[in-house]
Amino acid sequence: MDQDSGSGEPRLPISKAILAVLDRHAVPERQRLATLQAAAEMSYQQVRRRMTGESPWNVDEIKQLASHFGEPLFGLLATLVDDVGQPATLHLGGVALPCSIWLGQIAPPKSRIGPLVAVAGESIDHWNVVPLAEAGERQAHEIKRLIFEAAPPRRVAVVDSDLDLAAGIVQFLREKGLDAIAYRTAENLLTALETSRFDGFILDWMLGEGSIRHLLPAVRSRSPGAPIIILTDPARAAGAQEEELESALAAYRAQLYEKPTRMLSLFTALDLGFEPAPRKG
Repeated sequence: MDQDSGSGEPRLPISKAILAVLDRHAVPERQRLATLQAAAEMSYQQVRRRMTGESPWNVDEIKQLASHFGEPLFGLLATLVDDVGQPATLHLGGVALPCSIWLGQIAPPKSRIGPLVAVAGESIDHWNVVPLAEAGERQAHEIKRLIFEAAPPRRVAVVDSDLDLAAGIVQFLREKGLDAIAYRTAENLLTALETSRFDGFILDWMLGEGSIRHLLPAVRSRSPGAPIIILTDPARAAGAQEEELESALAAYRAQLYEKPTRMLSLFTALDLGFEPAPRKG
């Protein structure tokens, strides 16, 4: 494995799974180990040894990687054990939930037992888990074990020139069950956008002597459906700034809130704007 890029042929399933995560997040090859170093809060050499199989990953480290990239935890943890489940989707009550299953034997239609069975999915390596009554005459397998995890909390980026206000927003959103993260500058958020996924944004329109207008194209391109809330101080956003603000709101489908505003209003706007969980078509 290349020491700078983390490329090459990894020897362990966990290394292959982590490289697949980096590919999904479009991390450039030469930045892979550095990205993992920041995500896992490890030294460069520690990350390199784990990716080459010289040292083992532990569960807490895998949890941290999954949280950082917004990936399902079980998909990574399963690579640490020999008896790996198969990827599946549980279809129940109109909702589709990702899960992993351990298949039993093929169950003929007239002798099937259990509330759920597994039927072939759209791809050769994916299964759909459905109630027994919905399987019909399709070939179905009994399920020995099924594991699914709750979706990770929605991740929200907060950037505000008032650091106390930003800290207050983050604390309130975390109390509401969101994974809120404060960034001191627009540049800090731009760096985070290279490797992290966000479900929503709360951005102060004026940072320092300029606006965050230059930040919005990157935010919207990385998170096409995420709610963007822009906070303004009426005393600072006037004249030409007001025209630029109106243009940005329209161009990037952002919502405007004037300071001071209630924390609950910000949370409600985010909650209503979040993209829905996938549902069965």
